[in-house]
Amino acid sequence: MPNDRKLFAVTQWVLSAGILVTTLLIGMLVLGVAATIFGLITSRLPLDKIARATGVTMTADEIGRMALAAYTGGIAALALVQFILRALRRVVGSASVGDPFIEANAVDLVRVAWLLLGLNVIDTLIKPTVYLLAPVAVREKIHDTVHISMTGLFAVLLIFVLAQIFRRGSDMRAELAGTI
Repeated sequence: MPNDRKLFAVTQWVLSAGILVTTLLIGMLVLGVAATIFGLITSRLPLDKIARATGVTMTADEIGRMALAAYTGGIAALALVQFILRALRRVVGSASVGDPFIEANAVDLVRVAWLLLGLNVIDTLIKPTVYLLAPVAVREKIHDTVHISMTGLFAVLLIFVLAQIFRRGSDMRAELAGTI
């Protein structure tokens, strides 16, 4: 059991660190959105220099629209990751102090599965969105626009099943408590 406590403590620390890092990244992306919008309005960002450096003819507006789509997708994905990490931290926290087979953990695992599915949807949609906003010269350099993660989808299914296992364990605990 002492090794279990160390594992739970390390996992709690890693999840808390992940929450802190995603919070910082979300803040940085929000600042990036603000800077891009400001740069597009005032023409103060060197987007034309970036366009020339890529070797593809793009306007500052085209780069700005592509960047804003990417920023928005990144913020949405990181927000979902933030919620996933918080739910997992609650599950690990309850498992470290006692019985993990409680209804709250089953609910949190279902939440994680739905959030992970949302993360997979964002991942699948962000590249085609940027592709549609890109000029023709950039589109010609992009070969695959849609990528569906089979591993991610299997992870979602696995977490839904795991949530049902936790729910059944919770029900069994309640039945056992009622018979004693």
